[in-house]
Amino acid sequence: MTTSGNSLTGISSDRSNNTKVKTCKTHGIMHEFMLHKSMSDNFITSLRDQNRSKFRHLFIQNPASGSTLGLNHQHTSTASDNVSGSEKFRARSLTIFGNVEESASEFCRFELLRVLDLQECNDLEDGHLKDIHKLWHLKYVSLGGTINNLPRNIEKLHCLETLDLRKTKIDILPYEVIGLPHLAHLLGKFKLGKKDLKMSELEKLLPKKCKLKTLAGFVADENAGFLQLMAHMNELKKVKIWCEPTGADSKSLPHISKAVQKFAQDGMDTTGVRSLSLDFGNSMGDFLGSIQEYCYLSSLKLRGRLSVLPQFVTSLCGLTELCLSSTNLVGNDLSNLSKLRYLLYLKLVEADLRSFVIKNGDFPSLRRLCLVVHSPVLPTIGKGALPYLVSLQLLCKDLADLSGIKIEYHDCLEEVALDSMVSTKAVEMWETAAKKHPKRPKVLFLKRIDPSEAQSSVKYVAADGPIPTKGSSIEFSQVQLTQNMLQNECIIRSVQSSSVNKPNSALKKIIVSEPHQTASELSSAGNGAMPPSLRSIS
Repeated sequence: MTTSGNSLTGISSDRSNNTKVKTCKTHGIMHEFMLHKSMSDNFITSLRDQNRSKFRHLFIQNPASGSTLGLNHQHTSTASDNVSGSEKFRARSLTIFGNVEESASEFCRFELLRVLDLQECNDLEDGHLKDIHKLWHLKYVSLGGTINNLPRNIEKLHCLETLDLRKTKIDILPYEVIGLPHLAHLLGKFKLGKKDLKMSELEKLLPKKCKLKTLAGFVADENAGFLQLMAHMNELKKVKIWCEPTGADSKSLPHISKAVQKFAQDGMDTTGVRSLSLDFGNSMGDFLGSIQEYCYLSSLKLRGRLSVLPQFVTSLCGLTELCLSSTNLVGNDLSNLSKLRYLLYLKLVEADLRSFVIKNGDFPSLRRLCLVVHSPVLPTIGKGALPYLVSLQLLCKDLADLSGIKIEYHDCLEEVALDSMVSTKAVEMWETAAKKHPKRPKVLFLKRIDPSEAQSSVKYVAADGPIPTKGSSIEFSQVQLTQNMLQNECIIRSVQSSSVNKPNSALKKIIVSEPHQTASELSSAGNGAMPPSLRSIS
């Protein structure tokens, strides 16, 4: 992941490995302006808005929790109290989030819906989905963590193209979902319900022309159903497979190897995106060694133990992205990665990379290198290696210095990203090194989403700066700054000019005032929370 921002517009973004923007976030006044503009143009509003029938995009939220979209409702009535059964809606998309009680089932009234986003609805129940089949225009559905099962009548959603179950507790996928004629993207982690079906029976589950492009993903266990179906999914572009411990026996591994080889070989006729992700779990991934033929993948992710680097990896045609996690590979196996001369992105998540040596001329095309390590001993990077490196991510919270990395070797370097938990000393050293570099690369900080997670599954998001440890000078200065802000906080309010005789009376003037801080606000600020007066404009 790469982060970027624009201080003028207040927009920050997270980019994927191929530098395409995945998500973006606006701040402050720009955020408020966009909301106001969207509402004034009849683009989006709350279901509680009396003029809701004009809008194409609606949302329902918990009124007690304030407004995530910047709107404050002064009443606590539910959406169903304000909607008559005969009311007609033009809405094409609906988002429900928070605890909305009986309003969670309001989506059934919107017969023209194309997009239904329930991912952040905290009190949605399986029973609320019983009539979802009536919304037969639906093209996109996402469900949240309170859903355990899908209704069987979901097979009637013939227009459905994307089904996102990643946050749900669904682990058994109904066969009816596989038969949806226009389904292109299926996201989650699940198994097929029935076992020991014959191939002829499995083929009947698929539509005549399967349009599935993304299958990310399924669990490969003793039931080889998904693996067998992959051979008939001719438009697949992205696949993710989890190998469970029960699936590590000799009966399952040949099916996995065969499915992977078929998927990768089918890509030889294409030049587009073709992505494969394999999680070996507690098993070994050495079955990949049985794949000898030349194959095509643009992106490959492997997580789990490998005794050697499979030849399958280094012989891949068109590979531009490679991620290896907890493989325990060392020395020559890691050095063999340099054979991938067209690789643009490399990510290694390992306990120790000290034996990895990157020599002069290695990785001539690499643009982005991400190293997530437990030990602060980094690989040796020689002069002349990585000549076109643009982004260097060194994610280790115990990093105390430059660890032998000489960024002056990389003329094209634009950014260096560090773990937000690194020491103050390390931050100063990297910032000093960046200032001496001819291109003055940015020093960015990424923080772990969940520090308790295992090293191999850790995920990072953008941080505003390093997170200071106790007793550090940075912590003291930040506390002092927070107190000064609270004492001198100003709120900008715009009011209509009271003068009606002046020709410019329509103009607004800015008034700056100092609000009184209550003890509770000061307390919440001290705990890292934003006081209400600041929260309203953040």
